[in-house]
Amino acid sequence: MNKNIKQFLIKVIILVAAIFISRVIFQFPVEYFDLDLLKQSELTRLFSKIDALQVTAFLAVFFGFYYKERIQKLEHPKTNMKSSVLFVIGAEIVIALYYITRASANYYNVTGGLLLYLIQAAILFLLALAFLFFALAVFQPSYLKKFIIEFKKELPIFAILGVVMYLVLMWWQKQWYFFSYSVSKILHGLISFLYGGLSYYEIGIDGPLVGLKDFIINIGPPCSGIDSMFLFIAFSAAIFALDHKRIKKSAFFISSAIGFLGVYLVNVIRLLLLVLAGVYISPEFSVGLFHTNAGWILFIIYFLAYYLVIRKFIYIDRVAKVSRAKK
Repeated sequence: MNKNIKQFLIKVIILVAAIFISRVIFQFPVEYFDLDLLKQSELTRLFSKIDALQVTAFLAVFFGFYYKERIQKLEHPKTNMKSSVLFVIGAEIVIALYYITRASANYYNVTGGLLLYLIQAAILFLLALAFLFFALAVFQPSYLKKFIIEFKKELPIFAILGVVMYLVLMWWQKQWYFFSYSVSKILHGLISFLYGGLSYYEIGIDGPLVGLKDFIINIGPPCSGIDSMFLFIAFSAAIFALDHKRIKKSAFFISSAIGFLGVYLVNVIRLLLLVLAGVYISPEFSVGLFHTNAGWILFIIYFLAYYLVIRKFIYIDRVAKVSRAKK
């Protein structure tokens, strides 16, 4: 792989990781100590940050592979650690201002009017500014300037595609009940097998309820695994779009079907770990930080392992193909 494209992909991973770690640092005390003033309401939520980060990560990696010939020509400057640290500090300050802004909406009980619109606009601005600072810290200003000039036409198209993909993901999440029901039955079976009569199961108004001892969770949309399934389909489609000329079609589709089933089972494992975390660590940690972040971390680990395995079977052997052509 070309050095420049390799650095680009590595920096995309670093950017996503930096944003994720920053979110954990700020969100953990809010969830663990139950700081209601700093929690977001339906009026200040605006959009799902985790889902938006997933979509951004997917599109950034896809962008890198799709335009790899042009990205290969963009040299990466030497990292200026001093400026990178300053940009990271700036990003953290902006995120702190974001939390203060949404806390002010809770403190003053803002529920409508011009003030609410101003707060929502401030939230969007601060989140965008924090993302920009993180990007500047990872990629360096000179590289980003060259990158924006090179892809000034493509970036708006991918931005629109990102919004569309996010909206499709939100629609997909609404088709959650079938998966929640089937996941809950398997999860209850596992807990019953491991703990016998200490398990709990009931069909509630907002979805199935599964529990162990005194800790009970509602298997609603976030627990259905529907996000991971959507992303798996998106990643598989991206692989096919990029490499369809050198992919064994039958092997690819069989592997995708098996991989899709694997995503479903990984979600069951995640929920089992969530229940165990609620029983043996703390309910606040389980339904807060663990619930929010474990899903996509496990998905990334699973998909990387899945791809490393299937790549040995789905790609056409070029050496064999060339030797047959010579004969």
